[in-house]
Amino acid sequence: MDICIVSHSEKIAEGLKELLSQMAAGVNVRTAGGIDGEIGTSVDRIIEMFDSVEGEALCFYDIGSSQMNAEMAVEMNDYQNITIVHAPLVEGAFLASVEIKVGKSKEEIIASLKENFKEKA
Repeated sequence: MDICIVSHSEKIAEGLKELLSQMAAGVNVRTAGGIDGEIGTSVDRIIEMFDSVEGEALCFYDIGSSQMNAEMAVEMNDYQNITIVHAPLVEGAFLASVEIKVGKSKEEIIASLKENFKEKA
């Protein structure tokens, strides 16, 4: 299972990928952050990221349009293998990565995220 990160900032997305790769080595982390070095999110970049996922993935996002664009990408392409998670970006992705590393199922990870974090509105 992969982790997908959607952020308005390329640096935030890449920094989180670096953190997760050190804390949960071996978990595949994919990112779609920023637009051409600027702040923003792109449905096209998110679709590219989702297309690169071979199995299942949990997708975490930061603010505003990152959620909307991730959801739009899923709806436009009917990605059955992508689950958008409504949890804090850093803490949620960290917890999910560690739980992937120890072999928990998607259902177990989502239950753990819901138990540990209230869903975003």
